[in-house]
Amino acid sequence: MPVIYTVYSLYIQTIRCNIMLPTQNHQALTKVSELTSYLLCPRLVYFSARGYEEPKRAEGKERSVIEHILWKELGFNLHEVYRGEDEESEADGKTEEEAVKQEIADIVDGVAWIYKDELKDVENELFEAVKSDFLTGIANSEWLGKLRAETGLAELEQSYGYEREHTTVSEKLGLVGSVDKLIRVGEVEFVPCVIKTGRCPEYGVWRSDRMQLAAYAMLIEEEFGTTVQRGFVEYIRTADVRELHIKKRDRALAFQALKHVKKIKGGAFPEKGANAPCDNCAFLDRCETKKTLLSKLFK
Repeated sequence: MPVIYTVYSLYIQTIRCNIMLPTQNHQALTKVSELTSYLLCPRLVYFSARGYEEPKRAEGKERSVIEHILWKELGFNLHEVYRGEDEESEADGKTEEEAVKQEIADIVDGVAWIYKDELKDVENELFEAVKSDFLTGIANSEWLGKLRAETGLAELEQSYGYEREHTTVSEKLGLVGSVDKLIRVGEVEFVPCVIKTGRCPEYGVWRSDRMQLAAYAMLIEEEFGTTVQRGFVEYIRTADVRELHIKKRDRALAFQALKHVKKIKGGAFPEKGANAPCDNCAFLDRCETKKTLLSKLFK
């Protein structure tokens, strides 16, 4: 009897949670980042929505976290790198390559101040070592050569500038997001841009990145009463900048992901993603426990 009662109690608690959660989260907005998490594995959304946060800095991966931050900040400042080629080399008698390297070094030096919270637990000795390796690695002629060859986004940024981390909200969609860069081409065109520090596809743009840009496009369109037709993805590690014409299929994918995320945050326990990164998932133990419990309850 005690065992049966315990299982029955857990069953009732599960039902109560699933009934109450939609009311509690009725006014909550879905983040664009949750849509990308959903494509990776829907259960990431489920456990995050229940307050189980992934560690900000995984054990043994401090170096990769620092590198991610360094690449990200460099992506935010590519316009300064372009300008360095044109201005500093002439003013200081430096070669173009020397001017670019100096500009990159200046950008990297500001990271410790900008990302103070993210780096607060990182030992200064490790940070300086990673920073030094980063500057040495990025100085190779191949990366700089590819950067110089990029013209589309560079010309837009130099001509119109951009707003960094523009946050926009849609009450109609129940969606909120902060796009890395928003370029306003006069009053007629708004161009979103996202910075990616991971792998670059051989051709085009990754599916999740297309969806992310489409989600930002829908938010920007509602805020400014316009139509967003294109965006950019900066795969900064390889100095590849890909222009994307936002298609109906990308919008449909974002809209479908949004509907599923809302259901999951309302209490629905989803299946794992087909390519879920289980080996490196901070929620693995909870995921297996939840699956076992549900199997027992509904067996």
